[in-house]
Amino acid sequence: MHRQISPTCHDAIALRAGALGSVLGVALFKAFALSTAAAGSMMTVGLWLLGCVLLAAWALAACLTCLALSRRVFVLMLVLSTVFLICIA
Repeated sequence: MHRQISPTCHDAIALRAGALGSVLGVALFKAFALSTAAAGSMMTVGLWLLGCVLLAAWALAACLTCLALSRRVFVLMLVLSTVFLICIA
């Protein structure tokens, strides 16, 4: 028989996924802000864009995992990451 995972466990996993997504989202924001430094050769710009796309995909996957597990934790992490972005911008 399968054990049912408690909602508290889902919240803890969602909190970790949301924190990871928020940190990666902030890193992506900073990477875009620093993209003017990568205005060199086409290969440098291409590698920079590839890194940003991979970072965005990882952040999106973590945020969607958080949303799938717990909506209230997702909203909390979204608000906290927005406040954090406003503070560092």
